[in-house]
Amino acid sequence: MCGASIPVGRSSVDSRDVTEPDLDLTAPVLSPAQALRFIADAGAVLSSSLDYGRTLRHVARLAVPELADWCGLFVFAEDGGEIEITSGQVGEELDALLREMRLERRRQGGASESVQVAQSGEAILAADVRGVTEEEGLDEDRRALMARLAPKSYMIVPLAARGRSLGSLTLLSTREGRHYTREDLAFAETLAGRCAVAIDNARLHEGAERSLSLLDTVFATAPVGLAFFDTELRFVRINERMASFNGLAAQEHLGRTITDVLGPPADEVVALCAEVLRTGQATHDHELAYGHPEDGRRYTVSYTPVHGPDGDVQGISAVVVDVTERHRLLEAERDGRLRADFLARAGWLLDESLDYEQTLTAVAGIAVPEVADWCAVSVLELDGSLHQVAAAHVDPARRALGEELNRRFPPDPESPNGAIQVARTGRTEFVQEVTEEMLVAGLSDPEQLALVRRLGLRSVIIAALRARGRTLGTLTLASEKRGRLFDDADVQLAEELARRAGVAIDNARLYTERTHIAHTLQAKLLPERLPDVPGAVLAARYRAAGELNEVGGDFYDVFPRSPHEWAMVVGDVSGKGAEAAAVTALARYTLRTAALDDGDPAEALRRLNDVMLAHDDASQFATAVLVYVSAVADGRMRVRLSLAGHPPALVVRANGSVESIGTFGTMLGFRPDPTLHDTEVVLDRGDVLLLYTDGVTEAGPRAAPLGENGLTELLAGLAGLRPQEVVDAVEQAVVDAQEGQPRDDVALLALALTAD
Repeated sequence: MCGASIPVGRSSVDSRDVTEPDLDLTAPVLSPAQALRFIADAGAVLSSSLDYGRTLRHVARLAVPELADWCGLFVFAEDGGEIEITSGQVGEELDALLREMRLERRRQGGASESVQVAQSGEAILAADVRGVTEEEGLDEDRRALMARLAPKSYMIVPLAARGRSLGSLTLLSTREGRHYTREDLAFAETLAGRCAVAIDNARLHEGAERSLSLLDTVFATAPVGLAFFDTELRFVRINERMASFNGLAAQEHLGRTITDVLGPPADEVVALCAEVLRTGQATHDHELAYGHPEDGRRYTVSYTPVHGPDGDVQGISAVVVDVTERHRLLEAERDGRLRADFLARAGWLLDESLDYEQTLTAVAGIAVPEVADWCAVSVLELDGSLHQVAAAHVDPARRALGEELNRRFPPDPESPNGAIQVARTGRTEFVQEVTEEMLVAGLSDPEQLALVRRLGLRSVIIAALRARGRTLGTLTLASEKRGRLFDDADVQLAEELARRAGVAIDNARLYTERTHIAHTLQAKLLPERLPDVPGAVLAARYRAAGELNEVGGDFYDVFPRSPHEWAMVVGDVSGKGAEAAAVTALARYTLRTAALDDGDPAEALRRLNDVMLAHDDASQFATAVLVYVSAVADGRMRVRLSLAGHPPALVVRANGSVESIGTFGTMLGFRPDPTLHDTEVVLDRGDVLLLYTDGVTEAGPRAAPLGENGLTELLAGLAGLRPQEVVDAVEQAVVDAQEGQPRDDVALLALALTAD
């Protein structure tokens, strides 16, 4: 019964089987007139409220007591659960018992008649259930309560509306003599249909109210602008966020057109919306900009057509997002990348040359026109004055005007501001916008004021060129009237550029000074020119390895040791720089003195070895080949030489053969008793004597250098050439032996007899 305690058994009948011999079950509970009146009253009650909970309570109590003594309503909830509503008129204890037993039956699955009816859509009629009880599962108290209830008849009919099952309605009669018939069942089904429609309407209304409430909440809390326009582009609805974009209250928009609200800036919006109405196609994420590009707002807008039930466009929904800050962040990120790229390129350009003048010119031209319209570089002189050394401008005529201004009106050393003050303090000066008032207040000379006006400066940054804790000068960047205003990011860029430029300028200055010193010192360590040796022709070549290694290393010298004999020397000192230069000078001048004695070349080399061992820096050592040459009576030339750890001399004979001359000896500065040997050879006309350093034989890849064999093969092909041609050919072979510059210094000295 009611999906609860009365079984559908022998005493229960459904709507197709109503037979009981001792009862007259043909008379309905309600007469036709009563049924019509009841339906009318029920309709009034059910239509009195669209509140879902109230409607359920109305349905549960509607039939009591006229049609039933107890009514139970089982409804499928929208969230998948169940709702149980009862009339409760049988008393609290009995009502609680019926509810409990219905719930137990539903938990048992198929045993619940209320669920079966709701799911199948077929009603159940139990015409007479007097005396039918269910002993199983009932304790004494429950049996006593069921005896008090004394059910007589019940009906369970489906609640269905709009093709959907909502649940079931149970009507229970406990009144003596009131038993339900088929007519009552048909009436109950009609009543259940009305109730189901009322329940469904209340549920739909509640859903609509929830949707409207949710829509109101969305409109009120959305972080983006929302609006709805009708087909005439009038505001029908708008949230406060959108209203704030337009600077008006939401209420002030309603009924007004887009043009009424936005004015002329609305033209682009109106055009977009008109296109949406014309095509029926939405437009998404279109970017709009309001106000001046430098300080205006930026929005992305999406307009979507809203269709009615018949498919016609009823209006347009608008979604507007303020992307100003995001756009500014993206712009800042883009500008940051551009500045980083610029500084990387600037660094490359500044590192491209170590020439002082070229570096200054490069600094001035780097920022124009990418960063500024005008750039000037000034260096700080020893007397504290500033001297402009380089300038660049997008307009050559304006550059000439700037140079004229600087020439006629150089910076005042006593000025409390401007470039001279930046050079004095090292602090950047930034004038974001140069005004006429500033010019008039700062420039007293009418001609200077006129020139500055003609320059048309709009924004100026002056940054200090600093390196190694010193201020070297200033870097000035300026934009013209038609250009943009500089900002703090530009100041940071200018300061970083000035810092890098300062380091580059300082490096270039140091390199230039060092190069000058190196050239001067090298000139003193090598003969200014080769002397004229009677009866002989000389050629020499010195090639330093690397730009900054021009001091020390290899050396050569030619000098007379007697009226009839000359000394030739080629040597290689360990290391580079000042220390090597000192040993080079020591070796050169010691040999010039030692060679004046009557001894052989080996004796002079031993004297140099003693001097080097007594030198302050005992870690330095050297190799050398010392040659004494003198003419003999038959027109040939006598050659005496000694090798101190040095490669042998080579003689290119006129017939193309190449001879290696000399016995390898101990290098100098290594030990007190060097092993040294003298060797003698005679040169004929057409022969060439070549002295060289290991920078020749070690040229080329480390795994396959030129070597002595390669040099010998090269010289074999140079037979008959003059000393200068031989030296040139050997130097070129060294350069060609490897990519880039040679790794080691190269010194070459060649001698041949003069032709008759």
